Amino acid sequence: MGVYLASVTDKNVLGFSDPAHVPKTALFAFHPLVFLYFILATFIVPYPLYRLIAKRFKWEINHKTLARHWSDSLLGISYGLILFVFGDYTRVFSWITIVAFYPSLFGYALIAELPFAKTSLPNIRNWPKAMWILFIVALGIILAFAGIHIYMASQLELPFVIYYVCSLLIPGFFLVSAILLIKEANTHAFSSKLRLQDQEEQFQPMKVASLHIHHWQIFYVLAFYTRFAHPVSQVASGIVLACYMQGICACKLNHKNINCHVMNFALTEPIFYFFVCRWL
Repeated sequence: MGVYLASVTDKNVLGFSDPAHVPKTALFAFHPLVFLYFILATFIVPYPLYRLIAKRFKWEINHKTLARHWSDSLLGISYGLILFVFGDYTRVFSWITIVAFYPSLFGYALIAELPFAKTSLPNIRNWPKAMWILFIVALGIILAFAGIHIYMASQLELPFVIYYVCSLLIPGFFLVSAILLIKEANTHAFSSKLRLQDQEEQFQPMKVASLHIHHWQIFYVLAFYTRFAHPVSQVASGIVLACYMQGICACKLNHKNINCHVMNFALTEPIFYFFVCRWL
């Protein structure tokens, strides 16, 4: 079932996609009016709304200057455009997604404010028991939705399901690349073999790099897979978009602060700054 917010009825000189007639297996599509609805509902409105409510209830949020807000807004719209085009939101974005989005946004915020939830993935060895329970429940929900979406993909014309599942190799490639880059940054094993560094530089003190994946990056990637015009998939898209957006509202897209220097491995587009390596 699809609920479309716009349809091309007049002359389509610029060749925009018609939401009602985009093929279910299309890799990309774009219609400006639907994108306007999408970015308003998932970024422009919730961004200031979340910040205001967070300040009112004293939720944990990063301080941002006006310049930082402007930078994050431009980056957020850029991320949203890439997601909209390649996530097939021209065809599948609907009021169901919006209805699922806002409760999930503030629900996730309330969960994140729980004392045991105020930790991060790099600190996984020190997680309390309650955090492990929360993580296992969340992982179970994600896997359940993943199974449903793979089933939906299998109902479409072959070889769509093969492309759909194998596309997971893309974030897998980013992860492996980030791990290899971290190893190289810490040991210089590869560059030393190629003699890219002179002897003096090799003996200089080095900072240690480690992998730090933010939750908004994980849910941003998942939002590319909720691309079916079915209520279950549209609810799932609202949830993952909300979890992604919560991180954008509360934190910063290209995180830097005085106490820690952050190096972003911008491995490739369209997933900007997919993995963040924190210099300790």
